[in-house]
Amino acid sequence: MTDGGWMMALDRDYDVVVAGAGMAGVVAAIAAARSGARTLLTDRLAFLGGNMTAGLLGNFLSFHNMKGEQITDGIPQEIVDACIELGGAFREHRGHLPNAYGNAYSVTPIDPEVLKLVTQKLCLEAGVELLLNTYIAGTVTEGRRVTALRIVNKSGESVVRAKVFVDATGDADLVASAGGRFQLGNDEGRVMSISLFSRLGNVDLDKHLAYVKANPDEFMLGEDPYIGKTKRQIADGLKHWMDYPLVTGHYTAVKQAQAKGEFHKNRQRVVFQVTTIPGVVVLNATSLLGYDPTDGQSLTRAALEGREQIFSVWRFFRDYVPGFDKSFVLDSAALLGVRESRRIVGTRTLTTDMCVAGQKNDDDIARGSYCLDVHQPSGVIEHMHIRDGESYGIPYGTLIPEEVDGVIVAGRSLASERFANGSARCQAPIMGMGQAAGVAAALCAEHGFQPREVPVGQLRGILRQQGAVV
Repeated sequence: MTDGGWMMALDRDYDVVVAGAGMAGVVAAIAAARSGARTLLTDRLAFLGGNMTAGLLGNFLSFHNMKGEQITDGIPQEIVDACIELGGAFREHRGHLPNAYGNAYSVTPIDPEVLKLVTQKLCLEAGVELLLNTYIAGTVTEGRRVTALRIVNKSGESVVRAKVFVDATGDADLVASAGGRFQLGNDEGRVMSISLFSRLGNVDLDKHLAYVKANPDEFMLGEDPYIGKTKRQIADGLKHWMDYPLVTGHYTAVKQAQAKGEFHKNRQRVVFQVTTIPGVVVLNATSLLGYDPTDGQSLTRAALEGREQIFSVWRFFRDYVPGFDKSFVLDSAALLGVRESRRIVGTRTLTTDMCVAGQKNDDDIARGSYCLDVHQPSGVIEHMHIRDGESYGIPYGTLIPEEVDGVIVAGRSLASERFANGSARCQAPIMGMGQAAGVAAALCAEHGFQPREVPVGQLRGILRQQGAVV
């Protein structure tokens, strides 16, 4: 092995192996390694960050509840702080911009290239060993316990063993491979729409903001009833485009373009996000319906349709949206934006009622506050809001597969009802889950626990010491 964890010998033993280097997996690996566990982080991409980097997702949602209280901290905030220092996040408000849209209190724009470097550096500094460009081929089990992963890369197929694994694949690939039960989509097995994000350059955001202020009814402003302000009141308070970093609306323009066959029929509104790069925005306006994120051929077809949609969406913005008339397609995501995939059957389940009520529990290991956001297979987008501007707790048992040992889940595959998942799948809560999963995995490796045996009180105490909010 070379210095710094860049190369590794295969067929060796670890304390913790984290499968999937999206933001949940990155935080889990850092947390496990800092806790003293020999940790490997592996991913199919050549860099870290998952949907935030390869998917051009654009921002973390949301570090705050609607009251403005920060409910995600610890390693996730450390990542934001490191991005700020390299110019990859706004210095204002510790990186978290107030969100006039009102589906979340704050939006945290992050530059994907800076995030690639920051996550890499933090992992290596913690002692995490990285193995990229590598696919999971399956699990090795003894009874109901996962003992090893079969992996494939340019070196061929090999096996990595560990005392415990963190499934941060986003698709519960380890749990499914080991025979664990899961749910997929709605009662008919259909999942939320998939998006393919892109970035546009040469956008005049000042011109666009003037249009918002003159036409507030065309936009979502102050969506959560807790805000208690009219669209006009909110629009009058917008002084700079940074005051409205996550824009959604243009209802009339979408209808007009659809009537002329100039915009796809799968959305009733469009979304774009500001970035730290002047004149560059992230578009979230494609909508790919009827695809299965666990099927390779289906994902291929989704990617092909998505790239077709990207240019029609750009033409829509160029022709219909003020400030975009001189814009151009800067780039498109290398990774499909999958909102919903397998959800494990766990020892606990995060329910819709728990989220809406802002329920807290004695076994919570992270918090969530984003609106319950479900993009139905029909293309209709439905939102539910958390009562009284509060946040809800995410119990540890939602990360523990009911029928599989040796695995802790981190990310959107947590055991959850569908609408609850529409909130918990967002970046801030999955990073909170990641920190908890990494610390729990290290405890398992040190003390010989199975994940379901981890003393949750001890876990919560360690997380608090690390600055996490539980």
